[in-house]
Amino acid sequence: MSSENGRLEDLPDDRLFALLRSPDEGPEAREELLRRTTPLIEAVIENSFATSGFSKEELFRPGYLGLLNAVHNYHLARGKPFYEYAANLIKGEIRQHIRDRVKRTKVPIWMKDLNRQIEAAEARLLRESGRLPTLSELAEAVNIVEEGIAEIFKSREALSYVSLDADQRTNDPVPMIDISKIRSSHPVPFPIEYRIKIASALERLSELQQDLFRALFAEKK
Repeated sequence: MSSENGRLEDLPDDRLFALLRSPDEGPEAREELLRRTTPLIEAVIENSFATSGFSKEELFRPGYLGLLNAVHNYHLARGKPFYEYAANLIKGEIRQHIRDRVKRTKVPIWMKDLNRQIEAAEARLLRESGRLPTLSELAEAVNIVEEGIAEIFKSREALSYVSLDADQRTNDPVPMIDISKIRSSHPVPFPIEYRIKIASALERLSELQQDLFRALFAEKK
């Protein structure tokens, strides 16, 4: 293992980091940096995830993906020291691993659909006006009263928040959503409050019952 700057294994860290700032540097330099910095993964786990409820062995795998990302893309670090850049990527991969494996608060399918409608309306209004919409503009765009939009926003916290501490996870926020506040702001033949009642009733049925209901509805079309 060698380089124009001498044997890679003999280079001090700062010289090796400088080599990696070039995306054209060969795989030997990246392999050497990976070998030297692998202990950083365990350090990050011990310092930031010791109380996560997950074993070091399980968290090491996603942490290693973060380190690989840092080693192969250090030229994108915008001047950050390597250890800071790598630690951030390692933490990001481990956080995602934990959140993917922790059961979150169940949010009804119809609530997820409403969130998607709001996101689509926000994107459309931004394109049309060149600025982010106000709450009243969003409410008008999806025909839901403003207090209804505020209630829908509560569900987003349940979808995105997971504590990284195992003991604290039982205290993760479970927002109380007042469905009665989610109403159409203008008269329509089939207002949102009716659709929510039907969707909520359907979700309480078994999968077989839901399939039968849809089949009967399709026959009557």
